[in-house]
Amino acid sequence: MTFTADAGDAQFGPWNPGIQSQIPAHLRHYCTIFRPENVFTSLADAEEMRDLTGLEFTELVTFQPRRLALHEVLIRVTADLSVPDGSRIEDLGINFRQMTGVLLNRCIEPRMSEIDAIYDAAKRRLSEIVTNELVGLDAAAADSTSALPTAKREFLRFFKRAHAPAVVTGSDARDPLQLIATWGAKAHSLPAGAEQAAYRALSTVVSALLIRHGSVWGSRQLIASLVTDMACNHFGSDEIGRLIEPWMIHAAKIEGYSLLPRQEQPVVMNTKGPSASGKSTLRPLQKTLAGDIGVTWSEFALISPDIWRKQLVDYDSLGPVFRYAASFTGEELQIIDQKLDRYMARKAGRGDMSHLLIDRFRFDSFAPDSNEAGSNLLTRFGQIVYLFFVITPPASLVERAWNRGLEFGRYKAVDDTLAHSVVAYSGMPQLFFTWIQRTDKRVYFEFLDNSVRLGERPRTIAFGWNDTLNVLDVKCALDVERYRRVDVNATAPELLYSDQSVLAPENNTGFLKQCIDKFREINIADQDSGRIYLRIVSGKPVWADREALERAASNPDTRAGVLAMAPAAFDRALAAPDRPMHLSEIAGAKQARTLGRWGTSG
Repeated sequence: MTFTADAGDAQFGPWNPGIQSQIPAHLRHYCTIFRPENVFTSLADAEEMRDLTGLEFTELVTFQPRRLALHEVLIRVTADLSVPDGSRIEDLGINFRQMTGVLLNRCIEPRMSEIDAIYDAAKRRLSEIVTNELVGLDAAAADSTSALPTAKREFLRFFKRAHAPAVVTGSDARDPLQLIATWGAKAHSLPAGAEQAAYRALSTVVSALLIRHGSVWGSRQLIASLVTDMACNHFGSDEIGRLIEPWMIHAAKIEGYSLLPRQEQPVVMNTKGPSASGKSTLRPLQKTLAGDIGVTWSEFALISPDIWRKQLVDYDSLGPVFRYAASFTGEELQIIDQKLDRYMARKAGRGDMSHLLIDRFRFDSFAPDSNEAGSNLLTRFGQIVYLFFVITPPASLVERAWNRGLEFGRYKAVDDTLAHSVVAYSGMPQLFFTWIQRTDKRVYFEFLDNSVRLGERPRTIAFGWNDTLNVLDVKCALDVERYRRVDVNATAPELLYSDQSVLAPENNTGFLKQCIDKFREINIADQDSGRIYLRIVSGKPVWADREALERAASNPDTRAGVLAMAPAAFDRALAAPDRPMHLSEIAGAKQARTLGRWGTSG
């Protein structure tokens, strides 16, 4: 389907796509986390709870068993089944949703009574744990309720159901901070299960109430209800997943779907870049790469959470608010994505990890309760890692976001697109340096200039492996910093940079300077030929191809970048090679197997 604008909407376009980055209040009820067919929590109740606790909506809504079952199906189709991606970019999503629909109809709908039963049992188990733990909590005194705003009092009354607030006194009373610390420690130390979910939710809710009000407001019944519902979103979902997993495996075999095999040495290909940068267009090139390195493409889990959106909401049902379709799924998508992380961690713990292709907008490197860099990224499950960083100009991102909306219905507000680009270009260096310093994995990487026309092969900016960096386009390497300086409130291409001086090459060399400290060997070469004009070892230039260097340095960006990395590069006393050297002659270059165009790769 093509999601084109109506004839009367001619005023809309790339820089005025007809949506805001924040969903207007009068449209919030369209969000999938507030739809009555998906959750037990109404929008009004969620707003009351947010006012009471300060927590996010995603932590406060309570999903129905059927919706949790959908989450678990989406996760398992993504992680466990081989989904054909076809010749067109959209084929992956189409095939994924077709497979998901079949499994929902075969496995879930006919057995909803069993799913409801296991959900109810999970909730009862959680309620018992939570109720027992709250015995020690010194709840707010009865007359504290009178200090609450009217709306909050009504909300509390709804939950208390005419019961007076429980007040803990004497030997039963305990310090809430002590309880929170104890619950947090238990949640961190226990394996996944009812206890862990309950303790984590207890710590979250009681901490929020304490921060919000300076003391723990509300009755034990109120707090227990909030905690149990929050925990059930996690433990209830896990229990449903455990129940339906054998059903899905059986149905998949009947339908002829292939289960992804475990790998002794999992290969992970991870694509990072801003929204609308063209990450998905790399997939055919990555498929070719898989064949080149001797692994089977159909044995990769293709992780692209955006393809879940049309399973979460029927775009065609939204009428005049269709442009917000993707936005309406955003919060639920985030919830499922986090569940996928936990599922993949359990899968890796069993030694069942497959090859992975990852295409998602995540730059958070640290997992909760972890001090290990990279602990929040699925990349950690790979033994051989390929990282691809897509560099696309901000103005092009806005144009592509609009075109993507017209073609697939996934529109994005301009300020949202630009803000995500700032996050992406700011997060790339840290993510990059986190992984190239890993000595326990073989890590290959490539930065790609995707400013090319649709259908053209992107250009390689830089590539390398753990201790070696090969730079082919210094100007585009500077753009990693330049592009994070955009004004996210720009309404036209010419307004992207309010201060043009920030674009000067000498003001954008920080990333390249960092590379000097991170790599043992750096080669800077001509993009068209691959001829090396400067070689740096252990932070110092060791030789320069004078002719090629002077030619390259006629570009101000290249000169500024080279000077930032190696101020002595233009010293006439610097040694020169006996003959022109090319990157293709460097040990390891052929094993890197780049996706982009450079040298003679066409």
